[in-house]
Amino acid sequence: MRRVTQVPPLLPPPPTSTLSLRPTEEPSSIPAIGPTWRGGRMNESIPCSAAEVHILNLLETIKQQQDQLVAKVNYLCSRMNSTPGPDVEMPDSINLPLEHLEAVEAFEVFLKEPSNYPARQRVIASLATIGGQDLKRVTWNILGRLYTDDVSHQINWKGVKNKKAFSQMSAKSLLFSAVRKNSITKSVTDAEVTKHTIRWFNLAMDRATKRRG
Repeated sequence: MRRVTQVPPLLPPPPTSTLSLRPTEEPSSIPAIGPTWRGGRMNESIPCSAAEVHILNLLETIKQQQDQLVAKVNYLCSRMNSTPGPDVEMPDSINLPLEHLEAVEAFEVFLKEPSNYPARQRVIASLATIGGQDLKRVTWNILGRLYTDDVSHQINWKGVKNKKAFSQMSAKSLLFSAVRKNSITKSVTDAEVTKHTIRWFNLAMDRATKRRG
């Protein structure tokens, strides 16, 4: 009699893991929204962490404090570098700084009058005591004593754009004399003083705008 061998039944395949069927998650394309810091020369917003915002704010505060210290140091240097003389008081008839063009014109008439020469020398001596730590500051400090920001932007070196020409004014020689009366700027050239004078008048509008703001 023929013997029949039984074949064991096939086992079902193991269940597929549910983990392998999950689609791969892709990173979100939406950028995370975090704190920003607004600053810099263009006042742009810069994305950064909260810690970075704190550090940048501290640096901004330090910069402001440094600017204040620099201003105080400049003032102290101007006092130390001043060159007082026997006649340093401003004449009673002169009220500086000049606040409008009419006062500028009257001051020019005063400077051109030969009989006012002694008083003119007293003005020079008084302006020379303002001082400064270098030629630029000496020049700018004296100009700032002569003219307010509101009137200085109506003056420039050559008189272009319907402005008064400082190069043709008697106040120019007054400025040069006062600058050279300071001990640290006594040997400067006309060209050196002229360069800083031109720059000071060119920045007059910016100074007036910042002061109003």
